[in-house]
Amino acid sequence: MELCNLAEAPTYTPNRNQLQVMVLTELAEICKKIAKNSAATEDLRQQAGQFVAKFNLLVPYRGEGDVDQHFQAKKLLIQIARFLPEIAALQSWPADSSNL
Repeated sequence: MELCNLAEAPTYTPNRNQLQVMVLTELAEICKKIAKNSAATEDLRQQAGQFVAKFNLLVPYRGEGDVDQHFQAKKLLIQIARFLPEIAALQSWPADSSNL
């Protein structure tokens, strides 16, 4: 598997914007799944749902956003990225925990 070295990638604004849109879109999809997953706490599902709602407000501007939409998208990307470690921190147990 070849790794992408972002330091060598062109730093043109359109390329960065496309990369950020791609990442934000994938993070929003993850949040959709969390919002629908009963294994997540109600608080986590609610937060994930709020991120999805914010993302959905930005979708109509994809590729045509002004400075404000770009700022909102970048802010949302950072918020979701900070939210995901909460999912990783959830205590999980094997299906058969009788041997513990």
